[in-house]
Amino acid sequence: APQPPPRRNLKVWGGAVAAISVLVLVAVGTYSPGDSSVELMMTSNVPHGIGIDEEPYSAPMNLWLYWGSMTNRRFTGSGEHVRHVFKMGNIAGGEWRDPKFLRSLEGGMFNKLSQICCNTLLFPPLEWDFLVVNPNKIVGQDIRAFVANGNSMVFTGGIMSMEFINRYFFYNLEPADGNLDPGPFLRLPHYQGLTKEQHDIMEKSSPRSLPQRGIEVVGVKKGSLPSGTSIIYTSPYNSAVFSIKFCMADNPMSEPTAPLPPRKVLPRDCPAEAAAGRPCSCGFICYVGYDWRDPYPTRWDTALKAVVDLCSQVPPENHAPALLNALQSQPAEQPEESEAEMEADEAKEEGAMKPQAKEEPEEEMGGEEAPAPAERTPKRLSSSARPGPQPVQPAKGPQPLSSAGPVVQPAPVPAPAVAAPVPAAAGCVDCEGLDQAFQEQGCGPLCKLEQLVGNLRGQV
Repeated sequence: APQPPPRRNLKVWGGAVAAISVLVLVAVGTYSPGDSSVELMMTSNVPHGIGIDEEPYSAPMNLWLYWGSMTNRRFTGSGEHVRHVFKMGNIAGGEWRDPKFLRSLEGGMFNKLSQICCNTLLFPPLEWDFLVVNPNKIVGQDIRAFVANGNSMVFTGGIMSMEFINRYFFYNLEPADGNLDPGPFLRLPHYQGLTKEQHDIMEKSSPRSLPQRGIEVVGVKKGSLPSGTSIIYTSPYNSAVFSIKFCMADNPMSEPTAPLPPRKVLPRDCPAEAAAGRPCSCGFICYVGYDWRDPYPTRWDTALKAVVDLCSQVPPENHAPALLNALQSQPAEQPEESEAEMEADEAKEEGAMKPQAKEEPEEEMGGEEAPAPAERTPKRLSSSARPGPQPVQPAKGPQPLSSAGPVVQPAPVPAPAVAAPVPAAAGCVDCEGLDQAFQEQGCGPLCKLEQLVGNLRGQV
């Protein structure tokens, strides 16, 4: 008969199986492919679905998206990818529309936004066009005033965004050598020039590193960054994400009779400007070097959301109560006039026009009668064959003699009704026989001129 297996072996095998099962359950329970506590270099988050987010998200209330001619608005373009990150817009008429879409930087909407505070304007990668206007004229001044009035501009991806910053904010940013930095870009533990709130935003909601995806990330040389820059993500020589604090103050040369636009001020000079009675007003210019040509979600999406939240914070220079109230207030609107006020204004204008209408006929009559005495008073003409004295204006009384040539006796001032006869000048050979032409009654100016020409021809 077969012998039963020993009990000791069964117990050993049972204990080994139980231990292995416990280890497997612990490993399965603690492993998570989407764990954010462990991140590897040169990797990106694996999407969980097409267009599906892990948590519901809505764009900040103060966020505006530039949706004009400079960005690629096609359904597969970079502008569409940036719009999808923030879930802005609704389909209407075959296109995306939203009240927070800014169509142009040259219109009245942007001019109004540049006068108030605490808004963020996000630029998708500039691919299709580039705004070319005089930086010192009204549009360029509005761009700088928008940032300086406590707002922020967030630029994404590439050389065109960098050139826009250089042109309208008078900087000299330079791309990485060869327009390529292999990365990765690490998030710095501390950011110079940012508040504690901004530090907390980046620590809680941004990844610790960002990868280079092909050639889609354009870094900026750290040596070309201006004063007041806070580097957020960096490699040894270039920065892919940074923010610039841009400040402006009143021009000391400005006068009430000759006002001048505000001037750019370095953030380190703001205390001295405030001591001189010209407090600074500041904002942020933020740059994220990824161009969003890849349609799949990446950790750059999370970084962009964090940068928008960071740049939406009002700089401490704008916390002065008087300055902050002036920036947060809406532009003053003129009150509409009532019908009674409009009728009263029209009556005043009509009353002011009536005396002018009465004076116009008198001026016209005076204008017609004024030339009459001049027409009846003939002018003395000198001979063209011999250089003689210039004709003198009629004057009352005798005139002193001239040694330059023959003397011409001026005619007396004629009466308004009848022309006085003009005596012949003594010693004037050319005037002989001409005085008869001016003594005839009823001969008008044209008649006298014809007679004068005829007499001159007869003498020649």
